[in-house]
Amino acid sequence: MRKPFFHHVCVHGATPKFAAAAQKLTEAVLWIERAPSAVELSIHFVQPSQMHSLNYECRGIDKPTDVLTFPGSGSGTSDVRLMNDVILGNSNFSFKEKENDNDGDYNNIKTDLQIFQLQRRTMLMDLGEIYFSVEYIWQRCLHQPGRNLPFHSYLQAALIHAVLHALGYDHDTADEWKRMSRREKFMMHQLNAYRRRCPGYLPELDGMEIILSSTRP
Repeated sequence: MRKPFFHHVCVHGATPKFAAAAQKLTEAVLWIERAPSAVELSIHFVQPSQMHSLNYECRGIDKPTDVLTFPGSGSGTSDVRLMNDVILGNSNFSFKEKENDNDGDYNNIKTDLQIFQLQRRTMLMDLGEIYFSVEYIWQRCLHQPGRNLPFHSYLQAALIHAVLHALGYDHDTADEWKRMSRREKFMMHQLNAYRRRCPGYLPELDGMEIILSSTRP
């Protein structure tokens, strides 16, 4: 896989090694999803206490959680996805169909759409923020091993899930849940294939590094 460059994907609150692995995984998901190269996304690794506060303030749920995604202006809506196709050159719209019109509006139509593309491009760039608690996931895996994925697998699945939310996937309805679930499975398959073809390119998320660093005085 050609190395993607998403210069505005920022990771906060993690150790250098973990941050690098999280950034590469996030970039790989964005690359597979054909996100514009200038997308902005911030990923914050926080303590369970902060996740508890965020979960209560934003969702009214009085307990911590593993990951929260706060989508930006470039996430989720059908018109944003449509304009993403236009900007990335996937739209079936053709200016040639208008070139022979006699109404003189062709140039205006072309100019208006180009202006609209530029305006929507700014919206497409902002994918929002992700808050992630490695410690909370570790506690869940430790106390309920039979009900959760293994620690390292859980970390990867949770981050993929969060990034897909930032890209506009959701699971509020049964159809949305099926679509997102299929996409997560596809993403896992693709990432595993990349790891086989390019050993070392996508390191596993070593959550124990963060756990140990948080317990040091």
